[in-house]
Amino acid sequence: MAIEKKYYSISEVAQMLGVNQSKIRFWEKEFSQYVKPRRNRKGDRMFSVKDIENLKIIRHLVEDLGFKLNGAKQYLKHNKSKLEAQIVVINKLKEIKHMLEDLRDSIE
Repeated sequence: MAIEKKYYSISEVAQMLGVNQSKIRFWEKEFSQYVKPRRNRKGDRMFSVKDIENLKIIRHLVEDLGFKLNGAKQYLKHNKSKLEAQIVVINKLKEIKHMLEDLRDSIE
């Protein structure tokens, strides 16, 4: 799902990241310096593109690299720009992988 809107609901963000909504709420609480969703009139969380990018970085640290929360916070504090660049590369590689898989499947 490409990021095109200004704000996204928690269910959309959870789907983008492949995690459940409770994990998004937990990360919001634990990484409040980096994830600050707005609230609509009903009180629902509305995540900005920047919030989503930060959640992708948090997910990468915690789930892909196996960081504990405190370690992820420290690493994020000192290496945020490096992580952002790595996430861009990882996402591009995933796109290429999916394209290659689709190509392979069309050949078979």
